[in-house]
Amino acid sequence: MTRTRSVTSTTRAFFGARDDASRDVGGKAGEIKLADVARGKKIGSGSFGDVYEGTLGGSRRVVLKEKRAGGGAFFESEAENNRRVRGFDGVATFIGVAGANAYLVWEDEGRDTLEDCFGGGAFGFGLGGGGGDGFARKLGCSSDAEASRKVAKQCLKAVKGLHDRGLIHRDVKPGNLLITRRGERLKLIDLGGAADLRTGNNFDESETIFDPVYGPPERYITGKFGGGGFGNVGWGKNKPDLFDSFSCGMTILQVSVPAFRKKGAMKAVRRDLKRWCYDCEAWRASLPERQQDDFAILDENNGAGWKLVCGLIANKGTRMSVSKALSSPFCR
Repeated sequence: MTRTRSVTSTTRAFFGARDDASRDVGGKAGEIKLADVARGKKIGSGSFGDVYEGTLGGSRRVVLKEKRAGGGAFFESEAENNRRVRGFDGVATFIGVAGANAYLVWEDEGRDTLEDCFGGGAFGFGLGGGGGDGFARKLGCSSDAEASRKVAKQCLKAVKGLHDRGLIHRDVKPGNLLITRRGERLKLIDLGGAADLRTGNNFDESETIFDPVYGPPERYITGKFGGGGFGNVGWGKNKPDLFDSFSCGMTILQVSVPAFRKKGAMKAVRRDLKRWCYDCEAWRASLPERQQDDFAILDENNGAGWKLVCGLIANKGTRMSVSKALSSPFCR
């Protein structure tokens, strides 16, 4: 994830948000006494925060995120965004903030991201041991086709849930989809870069949160969105939700074409898509005949998955919305 303004920097977080039993520790909703938190071993890191396993109240397993030098803005935005989406189960379960912004605290719901199912993750420190058990098995499915449809449906539903609450994630990708234990659910994580268009938190037209592989061609969200989000002309006119729908399409393409799950494969795919001006049909027609069978999962059911991918991976003027994408037969 790249945040661009006057300075370009990169970060990766592992866990997101939801309302749960945050009132039982520390007395105040969403706030936790630092003395009630015990930090364990470090399990991940990014440019703006380090992630640790821990316990709350002596026995409750949690994940802690501690900001690093220069990470204050992301840390504060992540805390605020997590609080805003409490009650939504499409993101990981946020408990609250410990101490005077010492830690962000989440339930320990799992250690693997979708990216880790591909074989350890592109960042080289998958939390749960990588994809040795098989892609479908990690997702609790009997086949890759079933797993791909599950990812498409749950990813799109999670993103739509954020949009319904006025937030644009801006960094949807396999590394930001947490797989809960036993592969039951996929939940969005890393809300530090999300833009809240209802409150204006973390939104500036001159700034972008952007992944060069999964992010859309337009890179920036522009428009005026204050004063209530969806009842506002700015949302309908500027369609900020399409920023995330492109990233959903790239994620669905990667999970549905086994060859694209290899490390570095999507970087080449993105380069070629750009060359073909994000016309997926033209891009695929340019590929050798021997590669066409790689799209078998997307070609099932009269090409339902392929039509979905083509609709999502497109220039903004013709791009499919997340809401429309959820009606695809591939997501049923």
